[in-house]
This record gives sequence, structure tokens and C-alpha cells, in this order.
Amino acid sequence: MRLAAPTTVAALTTVIAAAALVASACTSTQTGQASPPSSQTAESSASSSSAAPNDLIGLNACTLLTDAEAQQAVPGAGPHQDMGDIGGSGVSSCGWTKPATNDSAAQSFGITVRPTQTLKDIVVSPGGQLSNTTTTGGRQAILLKNDQGEGSCAGGIAVGPGRIDINDATNGTTESACAIVNKIADYVEPRLPAS
Repeated sequence: MRLAAPTTVAALTTVIAAAALVASACTSTQTGQASPPSSQTAESSASSSSAAPNDLIGLNACTLLTDAEAQQAVPGAGPHQDMGDIGGSGVSSCGWTKPATNDSAAQSFGITVRPTQTLKDIVVSPGGQLSNTTTTGGRQAILLKNDQGEGSCAGGIAVGPGRIDINDATNGTTESACAIVNKIADYVEPRLPAS
């Protein structure tokens, strides 16, 4: 799954807006002594600008699926590998692999927690097929087939101001990759914070 980089634009916009606010706050032509705003104004300003908490911040992707569950979804999967914040600050990624055998295809699958990227931030590669859906628990979700080529499948689950990505890549079929994504989603979804 290729993702847009909205955090860079958002950070730059925030810096510019903050600089403009500071500059305008310090250019008063009124004489007299500066005083802070009344507590009533400050309190109402703080309560009206506070956003809902983001429960995905600090959530480790490796806590959303046990190694035993990973092996149930993909028999022969090895232990998880915590990949830390690969994908950006605040992002948490965890992955599992299963080598190919005579009887089964290789699998590489993982979970990524994206606290500030929504389903709308997903960019589809040429050849990728995106469909909107809902999870078993009724959350908004997407399924993205073949975005990284034949045999790849990714699912995204909306969680508040962010999302959880589940992906699988195999040298098998796209349908088998999507079946694994769906199995993992069934384990992960009950552990997600309420939206």
C-alpha cells in the first residue's frame, strides 16, 4: 500500500499558521500594559478547541495479534518482528513471515497502526483495486487487492482519526492473501479502541 505524506504538509501548514498567529499577536498598536485574557475566555477557548483523544497514539501493533493467532491464520508463521515506527513518527508496525514449502506458498504479513492517517489517505497504485467495505464489527474499512502486484492484499480499518492496516503478500493468489487479511482482521478488530 502506498500512502500519501499528509503529515509533512500538515506540519508545514501548522508551523506557518503558528508563525502568523505569533506575529499578529505581537503587533498591537494599542498603548498600555498587556494582560492575559480573562480565565473565562481562556477556559471556553480551550474547551472549544480540544479534539477527541487519539487512542491509537502509543499503541504497539504487535499487541494486536499473538504469535499463536498468527500461526492459526498462517500455519508455519514464525514469531513476530517488531519493526517499530517504520512508516513515520507515531506509526507502529509488526510483521510475520512464513517460508514456502512444497505444499504451501510463502507469506509475509503484518499490521501497522497509523494514528493520523485515515482511509482517505491511501493512494492506490496502477493495477490496484480498492473497494470500500465494513468489518465484522461494523467499522468502515477498505480492501486493496494487487496494489503491490499479483498476490498482494491489504485491509484498512478506520479507528477514530487514524487507521489500522493489515497486509499480506504471497507468491500464491491474491484471493489467498485477502483470506489471510480477513482472518487477521477478525482477531485484531475486538482489540481496537472504540472509534
